[in-house]
Amino acid sequence: MLFDKASALLLANSGLGLLQTSRHAIARHQSPVEPDEFDWMNITAHESLVYHDCYNGFQCAKLQVPVDWQAAKGVDDRTVQIALIKFPAPVPVTDSRYGGAVVLNPGGPGGSGVEMVVSGGQLYQIQLSAGHKADNNTAKFFDVISFDARGVSDTVPTYRCFPSFIEELNYKSAMSAYGPPGSSDTAFTNLWTSARALADSCSKRAIEAGIGEHMSTTSVARDIVEIFEKHGEWREQEARRILSSSEPFQSDLPDSVRYQPGQEMVQYWGISYGTVIGATLADMYPHRVHRMILDGVVDSFDWYRGTRATSLQDTDMELDKFAEYCWRGGPENCALYHTDGPNAIAQRFSAIAENLIQNPIGVPGTNNFSSDLATHRDLETFFLTASYLPLTEFSKLAEIMAQLEDGDATALVEGRRDRNLLLASGLSEKCLRDGFYSAACNPYALGMVDEMISLGIQCTDAEPQTNMTKEQYRRYVQEMTKQSKLLGNAAALGRLHCTQWHARPKWPYTGHLNATTAHPILFIGNTIDNVTPIRNAFKMSKGFPGSVVLRLDTEGHSSGASTSLCTTRAVGTYFQTGKLPKEGAVCLPDMVPLDGHSKEVNPPLPEGETDEELWKAIVGVDYPVPVIPLL
Repeated sequence: MLFDKASALLLANSGLGLLQTSRHAIARHQSPVEPDEFDWMNITAHESLVYHDCYNGFQCAKLQVPVDWQAAKGVDDRTVQIALIKFPAPVPVTDSRYGGAVVLNPGGPGGSGVEMVVSGGQLYQIQLSAGHKADNNTAKFFDVISFDARGVSDTVPTYRCFPSFIEELNYKSAMSAYGPPGSSDTAFTNLWTSARALADSCSKRAIEAGIGEHMSTTSVARDIVEIFEKHGEWREQEARRILSSSEPFQSDLPDSVRYQPGQEMVQYWGISYGTVIGATLADMYPHRVHRMILDGVVDSFDWYRGTRATSLQDTDMELDKFAEYCWRGGPENCALYHTDGPNAIAQRFSAIAENLIQNPIGVPGTNNFSSDLATHRDLETFFLTASYLPLTEFSKLAEIMAQLEDGDATALVEGRRDRNLLLASGLSEKCLRDGFYSAACNPYALGMVDEMISLGIQCTDAEPQTNMTKEQYRRYVQEMTKQSKLLGNAAALGRLHCTQWHARPKWPYTGHLNATTAHPILFIGNTIDNVTPIRNAFKMSKGFPGSVVLRLDTEGHSSGASTSLCTTRAVGTYFQTGKLPKEGAVCLPDMVPLDGHSKEVNPPLPEGETDEELWKAIVGVDYPVPVIPLL
């Protein structure tokens, strides 16, 4: 399962937040959704779900909810307009096989749920509905729903830390030029001052926009409960509409479609930071949980402390796996292959990386880009991309390292350049007409994560960090780089912004992440995950009795980083029947990095497997939406 191009470009340039989504995604040749295909400004927000056709086969709505769920009536009448999207189930709500709604969250924080469903809603529906070979007489089929959380993308109100994408690029260019915070006293001081200045103004702007103090995970969890309440209301209305058109008219509704005020059950699949939302929701509303998968599990205890102390323990192990796969793949599949084996490959990688610290490489200009300088920071951020998605990115990583060894850094900066070009090419005519500093120039119209909104959510949720001194932060950088030589600096830089973040949540989380849910939770984790180690899944599972951890014996962030029919079937079985895998269950991947197949558009069906349609779905090959016969 693959990232789309926009997500890959984003990760290639991320140095601030490490919990970006690992999206179960899409056809390999599918392009990002063009921002002008659907205009959210044309939708009126309602306190119920009023859907509009959008994005060729999807339905969109704006759900109006209170900005402050805890405010007494009449004290604060401000609202949030949540951008929500649905990929409809292939059966009507009156069909006995209709399984209700499943809400997805892509993580980030700050990932666009709308873009997630537009890119991969069809695949998610195949997974949730047990695949093409499901028994159409008994299988359940679901509405796949997601949304842009508070402050994110098309949900309003929002805020922007930069007046234009040009100013953002200028800021990031300057930050990159300083070097890692631990590289010198000058770099440390420049980063400390610059990041805190940005956080100071950005957090104040978020508060002024009316959203900075209301982006907490608790508020988002409550929003999800409300989505299911309103879905229940919509479900009954839709059933009445369908039945009223039938002959003879049926006035009595089946219990399965009746709205149950205050009792609508939650079905949820959260990835990465989405697991924090899920764990928080499960602790606050355990009686509401009907199905919940938490995939690529964040240590929510650490999340609310704000220390980022439990994210990178296994990150550098991915370099060892890279060397192993490179050796197994051979010179035809790995450009960094060495005849002396994995240790020699790892040493070769480290030597190239160390050389780049002291000797940045100049990159010539082109018709689209000016001349450039490739630094170790570029390699850090590309390794972040590769460690999220080893299956698809290790091959590119090997090629880049081999080119760096020869003094060529063009491919290394390609992702950063492409993202900037993608942003520029996505600008609307109104933006170009009104100017780069106009409201029409929204650099995140393509569904990318706004890194400062991501950090704003993290810093708002976390315990106050503003009392951290410069010396304490210096020691923190040292601790993080010991935890991960490859990504420790990036993680430390993210927390730096929290030391000057002023927005505090009006509704802070005060629970204990310990509750017995109405139905047990399924946790999923990879054996090696670059930002959410598998130990997090087991730790979080202990707080929710009856829950089970399914381990996917592979690398990368969340199950979406790999291709595994075993995992896909476990997900489908869980949503179809509620049955969890056995305690200690392990799934194997069906492809591994640098095996030759990861480059193929149509990789072969694994030996012994027969479900070719499901295989085509999870490897991203185009396939028709299944036609479900009506009962």
